[in-house]
Amino acid sequence: MTEEQLEDQRMEIENRLRNLFWTVSGDYAAEFQPDVETYRQSPELALYLAIRQGALTKYLDVEQLTVYAMNKCAQGAEESALMGLIQLCADVAVYPLIRAERSGIGQIRRDAFSLLLEDAPSTPLEKLQQCVIRHFLGLPVSADAGIQTLAEQVVQLSGQTDTGPLIMAIDTIHDAVLAPSARQNGSLVDVLPITAKEPAESRRHQALTDEQVDRVMEEYRSKLKTELLNMVIRPSIRQPAPAPSGGEADDLSAPDPALREKVHAYIERQFGKSSLSRLEQDRINRRLCTGLHQRCFLYFTDGVLTNPAIKNTQYLRTRMQETKNEMYFEMKKNAVRRSVGVLSAMLKQAQTLCMDEDTVRAEYGQIRPADLWKVGRSGDNKLFNCRKKRESSSFVVDILLDSSSSETQRQPQIAVQAYLISQAFSKAGIPHRVSSFCSYWEYTVVHRFRQYEDPESSNRNILQFRAFGENRDGLAIRTIVDELKGRHEEKKILIILSDGRPNALGLKRPGMNPPIPYVGELAVRDTALEIRKARNQGISVLGIFIGDEEDLAAERKIFGKEFVYTRKIDSFAHIVGTYLRKQIEQD
Repeated sequence: MTEEQLEDQRMEIENRLRNLFWTVSGDYAAEFQPDVETYRQSPELALYLAIRQGALTKYLDVEQLTVYAMNKCAQGAEESALMGLIQLCADVAVYPLIRAERSGIGQIRRDAFSLLLEDAPSTPLEKLQQCVIRHFLGLPVSADAGIQTLAEQVVQLSGQTDTGPLIMAIDTIHDAVLAPSARQNGSLVDVLPITAKEPAESRRHQALTDEQVDRVMEEYRSKLKTELLNMVIRPSIRQPAPAPSGGEADDLSAPDPALREKVHAYIERQFGKSSLSRLEQDRINRRLCTGLHQRCFLYFTDGVLTNPAIKNTQYLRTRMQETKNEMYFEMKKNAVRRSVGVLSAMLKQAQTLCMDEDTVRAEYGQIRPADLWKVGRSGDNKLFNCRKKRESSSFVVDILLDSSSSETQRQPQIAVQAYLISQAFSKAGIPHRVSSFCSYWEYTVVHRFRQYEDPESSNRNILQFRAFGENRDGLAIRTIVDELKGRHEEKKILIILSDGRPNALGLKRPGMNPPIPYVGELAVRDTALEIRKARNQGISVLGIFIGDEEDLAAERKIFGKEFVYTRKIDSFAHIVGTYLRKQIEQD
């Protein structure tokens, strides 16, 4: 189903899925957000999701599961993995009950589960899920003994409708497969008292008012409940391989202007209104969208929360992610404040040292007794010490964040670290800009959280960071460099946070020319070329790599020696501060 067909049938699909949920749950007042995107990719999966969530609502205490998840996340558990495990265990628990009522559900579940087996599992949770699915389908299991043992524990939850024992089992499995040390993410003693008071009390120690605590906790509880009733582990979107000749099979006729406007309006609804006029955007597109990016478009925005076209589902999802980022910030507030102080002081000290006086040999000044023997014996007249002030260089910094879907599990950490860096730069008086980028359809979206001369208060916008879409790194870097190179400062620095995997397949839609697929070695070479061009123009570029070790080779090709690999996103700010201090001192 194309995007246009999906939009034409969206209301009909939503009604069908919502009616399935209501029919199974028997609660016509319950809220359920149909997953239309999943329906476009695989209708069987979307149908089963609606049925399963209806059964979950009917047989389990969703509120109790939600508060358990909130307590567990407050203790440090990774939210998406925890919610995936809850979904898996709840599915096993309610399936035999709903199957007894509606016999046709067995085949729907079988079709949906077959789709989830198409991808090779990489994480422990994915391996556990595939073990459970293969058990249901009667297929052989090849996982290691530990995963198989945990899968057997999940299977034994079949028919369990008492939510308390179900939570105890989920917690035990979670700590075994996702956090081997139960103390790391809260023991049963910490999380089994099913009350929302504990995480709320911990927020009160972060200098929040009671009203702020209540608002944040209610928004987060509501978000978790929504995810619990709507989340599914989707299979990868499979795209046909690109034509080896560079795409001559594509229809390269002029795009339909009416469809172009429709697509532009859709992007506006997804990401917020453009911060540039159409004339300015078109002028930039003609200059920058060339070569591999010739059928692409750039879109500049201050974000869907700052300047929404309409308050739709994307607006609500971004608002919920901002709430989660803010909660993480409040948890780390004291540490962030200390780090800002240390980093800004370090930068100020480096700037001060660069402005100190140097002592040089000269023909005037304070006499050097050790050199008096040269009088009448040498032509060297520099017999004095003279103090001269160093010429200080001005600095400007651009921070570019990869906000593609691969960063989904690190969103709060990336947002807070980028905010920390921005705060330190503001206090040190260093002009800087913070942007993120992702690609969606033909568009590469550049979200500008703050501009170079914005006040310190604008740094808070960075907590709107949300991962979404693909990533066409080369075009994003070219765009940032185009404006950075025109700055008047003598020293220009670009810092890029990425996973080392540029990837944007694009989408073939009637009436529009798809962009050239941007994957593999082609994308790596293009990104590396843009980095070299930036350096040749006098811009210092540092790459901070937070991806998988298997992508290290690609990262080296892209950034050369000027990149840092870190397993901990929390060290992002320290890496940036150290690098910038060295740049200042070397200069």
